[in-house]
Amino acid sequence: MLPWRDITAFEQNLRASIPLVEHLGFRQLRYDGCRFEIDAALAPNHNDKGTAFAGSLSASANLCGWSAITLLLESEEQAYDVVIRDGRQEYFLPVTRDFCVATVLPEPELVDRFLLKLRERGKARMDLVVEVQEQGQLCFRQSAAYVALRRKRWV
Repeated sequence: MLPWRDITAFEQNLRASIPLVEHLGFRQLRYDGCRFEIDAALAPNHNDKGTAFAGSLSASANLCGWSAITLLLESEEQAYDVVIRDGRQEYFLPVTRDFCVATVLPEPELVDRFLLKLRERGKARMDLVVEVQEQGQLCFRQSAAYVALRRKRWV
C-alpha cells in the first residue's frame, strides 16, 4: 500500500522524493482515477528564447506518465516501482506561456490486463501518451512505455 490517500498527499510525497519537481514550476496536480494533469509555469522552464526548454517538457511528461501509473497502483497490496522504458517525443509548437501536461490511462480492459500481468509476473508494461498544451493547443507529445516492477532495493 502506498502512503497517500489523496492528490495533496501524493504531491507532497512527489516533491519530497524527487527534488527536480520543486524546480519545474508545478502549480496544480489533478487526478480523477483515469486522467492525470499538471499545470506548470513557464517561468522556471524557459530557455534562452523565452520558450519552454525541451528538457523541462520531457521531464514534466515523464513525471506525468509515472504519476498516473503510480496512482493507479495505489490500491495494490504489493508495492511496485514504476520506471520509464522508452519514449518518443514530438515538438509541434513552442510553448510560450504557462502550460498543462496531461495523460489518460488506457481503456479499462487494457488496465485490467496490465494489473493481472503485474500481479502474476511481478512486471508489466503500459504505454501512455502524454501531451503538453498551451491554451488548448497541442505543443508537445510523448509516447512512452512505462514498466511497473515488484519493489526492490536498487542501491
